Amino acid sequence: MVHDRSVLTEAEQETIRHAASQILVHPIFRASERSTKLFRYLLERALLNDDEALKERRIGNEVFGREISYDTADDPIVRNAASDTRKRLRQYDAERGSEVPVHILLGAGGYALDFRFNDGVRPSEREAAGTDLILAAKAPASLLPESADTVAPSRKPSRLPWWIAAVAMVACLVFAGAFFWQRHQMRVGALGETPLWSPMLNSGKEIFICLGHAQSPERENPTHELASVGMQRITITDLKAYTNISGFLQMNKQAFQMRTDNQTTLLDLRDRPTVLIGIMNNQWSLKLTSNLRYRFDFSEADINNPNRAVSIVDSEHPGQRNWRVRVGSDGAADSDYAIAGRLLDPVTGGLILYVAGAGTVGTQAASEFVTQERFLKSLPTSLKNPRTNIQVVIKTPIFGGIPGTPEVVATHVY
Repeated sequence: MVHDRSVLTEAEQETIRHAASQILVHPIFRASERSTKLFRYLLERALLNDDEALKERRIGNEVFGREISYDTADDPIVRNAASDTRKRLRQYDAERGSEVPVHILLGAGGYALDFRFNDGVRPSEREAAGTDLILAAKAPASLLPESADTVAPSRKPSRLPWWIAAVAMVACLVFAGAFFWQRHQMRVGALGETPLWSPMLNSGKEIFICLGHAQSPERENPTHELASVGMQRITITDLKAYTNISGFLQMNKQAFQMRTDNQTTLLDLRDRPTVLIGIMNNQWSLKLTSNLRYRFDFSEADINNPNRAVSIVDSEHPGQRNWRVRVGSDGAADSDYAIAGRLLDPVTGGLILYVAGAGTVGTQAASEFVTQERFLKSLPTSLKNPRTNIQVVIKTPIFGGIPGTPEVVATHVY
C-alpha cells in the first residue's frame, strides 16, 4: 500500500533509508551519477515532507547546479533525469522487489517518491536489529560491478559451483556482522569532519572507489574469493574493506561509485577524490603509490616460491625487512602489516586515500583504521589541508583468520 509520508514513524523512515542505501549501491544506479544525485535529493525531501522543494527549477538549481532562473524548456535536465531515475527504480523493483520490506518508486508526471510497504511487513513491528541484519545480508550481491547495458528487469538464476554458493553464504553472514558492528563504531557527521576525510567529503564531488580484482582460481586459494555474475572475482577480505568504507560514506551521506581496477581508466580517477583498496591485485594502487616512502616489495612473492612473502619497506632504510609477511596457502601467519595513506596525486589531480595489506587480512585492518573514531582522532590536524600527505604503517594480530586491533608502527606526514 502507498504510505502517507506525513505520518511516517521513525522506524519506517529508518527502513526506507536502509532500502534506499541498497538501491544506491546496486549496479542499476551505480551506472548513472545523474540518477543517483536526483534520487538522493528526492529521498531527503520526501523524508522531510518538503513538497515545496519538488519544483523543477529548484531541483535543477540544487541538484544539477543550474542558475535559479534558468529556462526549463530549453534545458530539460531535471525531466530527463527523472525519467531515467523512474526507469531504474522500476528495474530494481522488478528484480529485487519481492525481497525488500518497502518499495520506493517515482510516480509519473512529478517528483514525489512513493513508499509502498509490503503487506504484513511494517517496520514499527520489526526489531531494528533484525531489520539491519536482513538488509545487510543482502548487500554483497549488489556490491559487484555490472555494466548498465547488461541490466535486465528480471533474471533467471544460474547454477553456480557449490563452493561459490558456500563462500557467498559465509560472506553474507560476515558482511552482515561487519556492517552491524560498523554502525555502532561510527558517529554520523563527526567522523566525516576528521582531518583525514574532511577534504574529500567537502570537495562537493562524488568519491570513486577502485577495488582490486582477484587473480584466476588457478593462482589463488578459491576459498578466499567471491565470484560475481559479471565474471569478476574479488577477494572476501577486500570486500570487507569495501563494506567498511562504503558504510562510512553512506553514514556521512556521501555519494560514491565503485569499479574494479581492470574496469577503471585514468579518466575515472582524474580530478576527483578516490579510494584505492588492495595493492597486489590493484593496478592503480601499484602505479600511484610505488614511489612513496613506505611501499610494498613483492620481490619474494613469486607463486612458485614455497617461502613467498610480501614486505613493506622504508625507502629511507632500504636494507631493513622488519615488516614482512609470509603469504600463500601454506603461509599461515599470526600477524599482518598494511599501509593506510592519503596523498594529493599529481597524475590524477585529486586526493587519493588508499588501504592495502601485505597478507590476507591487512587491507581489512587498514580499512578499519580509516573508518573508526579511536584511530581517526589520533591523526594530525594538519591533514585538514588537502596538500598534506600521510602514510601510516599498521600491524595487526590475526586470530583465526580475523584481524585484531590495528597498531601503528610508523607514520610519515609530508
